[in-house]
Formats: sequence, C-alpha cells, structure tokens
Amino acid sequence: MFHCPTRQKLLLPSQFLQNKMKFKNIFKRKKNSHKNDYGHVFIAAGSYNMPGAAVLCANAAITAGAGLVTLAFPRSCYNGISKKVKPEIMLLPLDDSGGKLSQKAKKTIINFIKSRRVTSAVFGCGSGRSGALKNIISEVIKSFEIPVIIDADGLNVFEKEQKNGIIKQFKNAKAKIILTPHPKEFERISGLKYKDSRSARKKQAKLFAANNGTICVLKGSDTVVSDGLSVYVNKTGNPGMATAGSGDVLSGITAAFAGYNNKDLMLKVEAAVYTHGLAGDIAAAEKTQICLTAGDIINNMPEAIGRIIK
Repeated sequence: MFHCPTRQKLLLPSQFLQNKMKFKNIFKRKKNSHKNDYGHVFIAAGSYNMPGAAVLCANAAITAGAGLVTLAFPRSCYNGISKKVKPEIMLLPLDDSGGKLSQKAKKTIINFIKSRRVTSAVFGCGSGRSGALKNIISEVIKSFEIPVIIDADGLNVFEKEQKNGIIKQFKNAKAKIILTPHPKEFERISGLKYKDSRSARKKQAKLFAANNGTICVLKGSDTVVSDGLSVYVNKTGNPGMATAGSGDVLSGITAAFAGYNNKDLMLKVEAAVYTHGLAGDIAAAEKTQICLTAGDIINNMPEAIGRIIK
C-alpha cells in the first residue's frame, strides 16, 4: 500500500519529544479506577439533516477515553443515530421542532447535567441554527461550572450577539467555555476580518479569548489555541483533515480530555488539538490525504495516544 509522508514525520525529533513529555501525564490512570474518574461527557448535537455530526462527536469522545458519554439529539434522528454510535454511548432523545432541538428540550438538558455528574459538555455539532439552541447554550453556560465546548452552529447562533468583539453570554458565563471556530465562524462571532498569517491569527485568537474569558481554538493549518494569556500553535495535522466531520471529532476529543482530571484546562485543550492532528497524520499515511475521512481520525486515536504515552 502507498504511504504518503505526514507532517508528524517532518517534525524534528526534539519537537515531537517536547510535545510527548508535555502531554503524557494527561493520560495517566490510577490502578484502582472507576469510570466516573474519567468524566461524563454530555453532547447535545445533530439534526434531521446532519445526524452524522452527533455520531462522530460521541464516538470520538468515548474513543478518546471518556468514562461515560451521553448523546442528546432530536427525537426524529433516532434511527439515523442509534445504529451508528458505539454501543458504549448512552442515548437521550429529546423534543424536537423541524428536526432540531426544541425549546422544550432545555429543561431536560439542565436537569440531566445537574443530576448525572456531567463533567464536560459539547453543543452545536450538526445542530442547525435555531433560537432554541442559543437559549439552551446560554442557560447551560450560566448555570454550570464545567468545561463547555461550543462548535459549529453553537457558535453561529451567537453571531448577532457580538458587540465590539464581546459576546456577553460568554463573558459572564460560569462555565469554562472552549470555542472551536473555523475562520468564517471566527469572523461571525468576533467581528474581526480574519487574516491568514500566523502572527495575525495568534493575535486575533488571543484577543478574542481575552475579551470573552474563553479558550479559543482557531482551526486551520497550524491551529491556534489561546486562553487570552498564552498561545499554542499546533504542528500536527494535514490538508486531508479538511473534510466533513473533522471538527466534530475534535470537539469530542476535547470534551473527553477536559473530564480526565484536574490538570490545567488549557493544557488539555492543547493536547486534544495535538492528538487530533496526530491521528489525522497517521490516517493519511495509510489512506492518503485525498481519501482520509473523519472516521479515519477516530480509528487512529489509539495509535496516536499510544505514541504519546509510551
């Protein structure tokens, strides 16, 4: 089989070793462990037209080591989702309106997070834009002090809330918010004209994160991660990862890592981005960049994590 070169192989040995040592301790497990020691990820995602986004996010979270994963989705998506998710994932079908989560789902989501020891949450993957989604996210982030990953339409629904680069729901939130925009989504929520140079991307991600009290994961080649104080530029990944569902996989991995232990959240987000890219590099070496799919990234997570921890 043809094997294409990957960016991981192009990293200097010292660069790989530095990242390996930086992230290795995140994955340590106690000898006497229980599934609750490794987090309960709650994901509200998917819609009638995009059930696959929910599946990819949930499958990535459980593969990345989450102790428990619950996937909430519009009830009308049940057949499209239940047959595709890994059997370890718990399902929570909710009230929907036109194939999207309805306002009625908010109470169920709030009660579930409150009562089921949820340690991290994801919103927006394939959800479709709706006022209900914005209201649900707003209620969650003001009510719970947990990491909340907001992606895709979870970001887009706040476009009109942005004023001078600040979204008040984010700035005033109790939750530890992690935003994962691609360039166009970043323009919508920041009010900034996206600039493609590395220095500009670093400045823009840092500024937006600082103004809103969030961690910003500005996706793209050399993804930038900033908490408004420090900046991390990722070196794994390849153009083959510019494919449908890749971002959903990243959201699931990030949520899983966020619930692992009490280590620094910024470090865990950096590790998620790095591991996501490394899994994509391993996949590209086998499948080529052209044929790589988001599912291939999930399938290569064990190899990626194995390279980091050994």
